[in-house]
Amino acid sequence: MNIIVGATGQVGSHLINRLTEKGIPVIAVVRNANKVKSSNIQIRPADLFVTDQVVNAFEGATTAFLLTPENPTSNDIIEDTRKIVENYKKAIEINGIKRIVCLSSIGAHLEGKTGNLLMSRLLEQGFNELNIEKIIVRPSYYFSNWLGYYNTVMQYGVLPTFFPEDLKIPMHSPLDLADFLADIVAKPDQTETTKIYELVGQEKYSSLDIAKAFSNILGKDVFTQSIPSDKWKETLVSVSFTENAANNLIDMTQAVIDGLTIPEFPNETIELKTTIDNYLKTQLGK
Repeated sequence: MNIIVGATGQVGSHLINRLTEKGIPVIAVVRNANKVKSSNIQIRPADLFVTDQVVNAFEGATTAFLLTPENPTSNDIIEDTRKIVENYKKAIEINGIKRIVCLSSIGAHLEGKTGNLLMSRLLEQGFNELNIEKIIVRPSYYFSNWLGYYNTVMQYGVLPTFFPEDLKIPMHSPLDLADFLADIVAKPDQTETTKIYELVGQEKYSSLDIAKAFSNILGKDVFTQSIPSDKWKETLVSVSFTENAANNLIDMTQAVIDGLTIPEFPNETIELKTTIDNYLKTQLGK
């Protein structure tokens, strides 16, 4: 049996659909069962901060898909991550789970002031003492992050960005990521080893490239608007981020701009196939 944490997100929900199509049994572990769209899977509600709930939710599983939920309302997002990872670890040990698949991020191998990337680093390192199969999947920047600006694009023809508008970085479709994860979950090696996969798209994109893709698909002019760094916190707080959550996202953004979010194994990256144009067409129904 496969435990899937984060089943209500775009990656998690698509992962569950793919596993179900393959005939692979899954259990969705969620805080709010009403948010799970599929009616064909088993659901176990659990607050990831409550140890007993996580232990009970993982009962009977042999594989667990794990991630670190990002919470913009957290007042200490790093400490929250430590608590969640510790609860994962206890649930794995108590239930005798033999295999974990961790959704991390490119750049998680780096030490230093990397903000939200530290969450992924904590997830990767949280199970070092366990003699189980550990699969680490490090994706690059998600295309879906740009969909949050869709209303602004439609209303004003403007695509806001925290990046320099011509900065090109690796990006890919989260649906491709979910397909990759489904293949990994479905084929356990049953070895007490650690494997790392780093995923990128076919090419790097800049904010200008994303604006052009929106423009082509929507049939209207779309221009980028780079938000100055001294306005980052103000902007994030205005959309309900706490100061702590904003600071961590800012640190990660700066790490990206500084070129720190690079693969640990650049010659072994795996290229996902969907382009930004095809992704937006599918998501926007064009």
